[in-house]
Amino acid sequence: MARRISKVSEPAMAVYQKAKLSPNDVLGVEEGLLDEPLMRIETFRNGLSKASFERLKELSGLDNNLLANALSVSSKTLQRKDVFDTAQSERMYELAELYALGTNYFGREGFQRWMVRPVFSIGNRIPIELIDVSEGLEILKTEIMRLQHGIAV
Repeated sequence: MARRISKVSEPAMAVYQKAKLSPNDVLGVEEGLLDEPLMRIETFRNGLSKASFERLKELSGLDNNLLANALSVSSKTLQRKDVFDTAQSERMYELAELYALGTNYFGREGFQRWMVRPVFSIGNRIPIELIDVSEGLEILKTEIMRLQHGIAV
């Protein structure tokens, strides 16, 4: 009697890798313009565009008043700007770095929630209140990296 061999095929394991958001993605700038420090300097000196600002605004969920405060300008100035100056472009990049890092770790909605709730490890401060100062942005990025690596404070 012929032996019947049955073949069992298992479904191929799907590998889902979360797409990594970069500051380039957050600002909607050409790939490579923000990758190297000297390229960033040139990009900041040339100024980021209104389109980059609008993209940052959309992805961050921040309103004009919060972004105006973070960029140290008035809301009216934001409405008139087509190209941002060096300091404002640098700050937009710093915000884009924070939002890329936070979104990659928490997801978009999760990060937006994290930004508006007191965080024990930073003295029960609300993260969104720290985005108007470079040092505040660094504290937030450091905190997210600690969370990524499982370092509890």
